[in-house]
Amino acid sequence: MERRVNHVRKALGTKIRSLRKERGWSQEALGERSALSGKFIGEVERGEKSISVDSLYRVSVALKIALRKLIDLPARPQ
Repeated sequence: MERRVNHVRKALGTKIRSLRKERGWSQEALGERSALSGKFIGEVERGEKSISVDSLYRVSVALKIALRKLIDLPARPQ
């Protein structure tokens, strides 16, 4: 089960990083826009930290993307 959680955490972090970079923002800039720290954004992007639903919502608002689209991740390959 832990591997699945790690996969989800890493996939979500990769998606957040991609969307942030599309906008030309630093981790600190996304952190400011979402009322989170840039350090925490980096940890989430690297899959090191889990992120709460509340914080995910803040990130989605900052990125101007629907929360459901932010968490729409590909199925894990078998």
